[in-house]
Amino acid sequence: MLALAGCALPGVAPSPDLRITGSRIENRSQGWLAAVRLIVPVTGNFVSCGNIAPQGQCSTRFPEQTYSGNPVEVSWSQGGEIWSTGLLELQPDAAVLDAGAALVQVVIVGPGRAGVALLPVTGAEVP
Repeated sequence: MLALAGCALPGVAPSPDLRITGSRIENRSQGWLAAVRLIVPVTGNFVSCGNIAPQGQCSTRFPEQTYSGNPVEVSWSQGGEIWSTGLLELQPDAAVLDAGAALVQVVIVGPGRAGVALLPVTGAEVP
């Protein structure tokens, strides 16, 4: 599993002021991805993309959600097998906290290899 959480600040509690505005799922692998899903198991909230071409991406926006710090999980199908990251905990870095808004970036680099990061969103940026 590839961890892309970036520079996390140790001991930083989830910020009630941090908003999640969307997601971007990138396929950096050489094969097609299907049934890609990012889920927050505690709440049942999820986003999904049907098929993503090699080196392609899928972006989605949704009503802003307050970041709660709950673990996330990514699952997808590739090469006829189903893959999952297991639970991942994300900590927003200083740039994300300063921006006050973030998008969730999922990067899948190959079968069984993926990571998730929070990226800062400023102004009118759209995932």
